Amino acid sequence: MERVLLVGTGNVGGHILEFLARDPRPVELVVGDVNEERAQQLVNNAVIGAAHHGLHPRFSAQKIDLNNIEQTAGLIARLQPSAVINCAVMHTWHLIRQLPPEIYQRISTATLGAWLPVQLTLAYKLAQAIRESGVATHYINTSMSGMTNPVLGKVGLAPVIGIGNVDLIAPAVQTLAAAKLGVPRSNVTVYLVAHHQHWVYPREAGYRPGAPYFLQIHLNGQDVTAQFDTDQVMFDAVKLYPPGIEFTTVSASSTIKNLMALIFDLGIITHSPGPNGLPGGYPVRLSAAGAEVVLPPGLSLAEAVRLNEEAQRLDGVERIEADGTVVFADYARQIMEEMLGFVCEKFTPAESEARAKELIARYRELASKYL
Repeated sequence: MERVLLVGTGNVGGHILEFLARDPRPVELVVGDVNEERAQQLVNNAVIGAAHHGLHPRFSAQKIDLNNIEQTAGLIARLQPSAVINCAVMHTWHLIRQLPPEIYQRISTATLGAWLPVQLTLAYKLAQAIRESGVATHYINTSMSGMTNPVLGKVGLAPVIGIGNVDLIAPAVQTLAAAKLGVPRSNVTVYLVAHHQHWVYPREAGYRPGAPYFLQIHLNGQDVTAQFDTDQVMFDAVKLYPPGIEFTTVSASSTIKNLMALIFDLGIITHSPGPNGLPGGYPVRLSAAGAEVVLPPGLSLAEAVRLNEEAQRLDGVERIEADGTVVFADYARQIMEEMLGFVCEKFTPAESEARAKELIARYRELASKYL
């Protein structure tokens, strides 16, 4: 039986917990959260629900405070997990939708990358704890992994893989293409290189069009991409999802698929963001050896990385420097200063926590005027 440590019981983490409880494969799950009582209650809910399926999973709850890196490292050393899944963030982007429409739209125009400190900090601390533990484990990071993973990679802490993002878009493209072709979805194969920007552009106010990507659509092994307006397909495929955060069930499914491929050496070809610290998303092969980018003929890894780095600039981040310093795009920096009074041209991974706390405080100050 493979032991897995799941850290964070928010929306995605809660779905992962419930889905895994109903999966018959031999996984022992330790659910870690700073609120151990809540974690235990969610474990109770999942395992009781699993009983209706004749399943009796070995799940347990454990208090984890990611701010205590040494303590977290000690726990990981004791557990010796085959995989560690991070679902912990300091603040969620979706809260800005609660603001008045004109305020939400202006802040949204800064794009999700402008909130990178709050997405990075806990993933960074957990990565440090894994390294300190000395345990060789598959680190799966769910927190905006197309941008957090490359930052972590620059400081030698790259997760094996991320989840969601391109892995939300690719199966939606497959679904849409199959419907347009009038064929079973299983007959359609998609090869997609795309940044997180392509997921949020059709869903959020103020996002800019025109980010580059690579898309091929195959029907029974034959390239039929020319039959499609790919820009329209990329947009319409994301629009298949309902508005709001219902898509997080798909993010959870993406996580579980990646987890099983890694710990049970399945060798599947899929799509995921941030493999081994690369920016954006790619087709990948996942096995016990980790993540391997698998590109179609004619597309080099250097070109795929270039596409994602260019798209990243339309998601608020101008560049990630060799030491992991994140440099914000000018438009993102200006909007965050204008709307929130948050002044930040760039930050290092070590500075992310202070920047995250400042950003959260600025947001709460603004939100208190309207909520």
